[in-house]
Amino acid sequence: MTELLWHSPLATSVLLGVLGCCVGSFINVVVHRLPIMREHTERTGDFNLAWPPSSCTRCGIAIKTQHNLPIISYLWLGGRSACCQEHISRRYIATEISAGLLTAGISFWLLNQQLDASSIYALLLPTLLLIWWLIAIVGMLWHSIEDTKTLWQSLLWLGLLTASQRGAFSLSEAIFGVCSIYFLALLRRQGSIFANRKDAPCPEHISQYSLDPSWHCVAALAAWFALPEAEALAIGFVVAAAWGFWSVRTDRFSTSPAQQWARAIQLMSVVTFAAAWVLILADLQVGFAPHWPLFLN
Repeated sequence: MTELLWHSPLATSVLLGVLGCCVGSFINVVVHRLPIMREHTERTGDFNLAWPPSSCTRCGIAIKTQHNLPIISYLWLGGRSACCQEHISRRYIATEISAGLLTAGISFWLLNQQLDASSIYALLLPTLLLIWWLIAIVGMLWHSIEDTKTLWQSLLWLGLLTASQRGAFSLSEAIFGVCSIYFLALLRRQGSIFANRKDAPCPEHISQYSLDPSWHCVAALAAWFALPEAEALAIGFVVAAAWGFWSVRTDRFSTSPAQQWARAIQLMSVVTFAAAWVLILADLQVGFAPHWPLFLN
């Protein structure tokens, strides 16, 4: 594998791109099944992310292996299911293509940097995991806002694991940031009870699991970055503002103002994640940012 990295970065990137397409296919499964698993908790024994095998969402017939290949099967079948000839949402192939292209492109860029093998391994894995999680979150945002909570929480744990590789000081900063966010969130919920708000939750229901997904996305951001770059925050804010303006003008989402606000915050966090990580990778051109070199030791 090491020889392939150095002698053929293009071939390695292509292979990783194929892997990205497969991950994109699994992301489609996650986006489709997580809401069903949440709404029907009694089915967790016979319905999860791995079981039963993939089936047509229209007629329920199991999808054959040759009809379940990322991108290829969609093009082969002309965008229709093989069993009932119903149209397959373009969201599926868009997710697979996005995951594949981003995986291949960023891998190729990293492999062409003047870094030793250990540094590439240390930076490539968290980069790919972050890309895949953000794609899954974006897909879920347009499918079920409530179920992004699970994805943000898992991304939070990935951030803490990444911080642990940078050093004890970075990990302590990340843990402090996450705890601070959750403390503020729970304090706000408790404060709403004392203010006698009618929509406030009962005291026994106050926990991190009852929090709005927006709090979890901010906590995940704190786990990955002690303080995101100002440029990244600005880009995230602009994108979220543009999306909010567009959705209001076109009435694209018939949701409540609270859900619109939650979606905008999460979208801003996704863009901030991506922009902050791109800025970190851009530092490879001139040397690593001051808060990052421990990660490659």
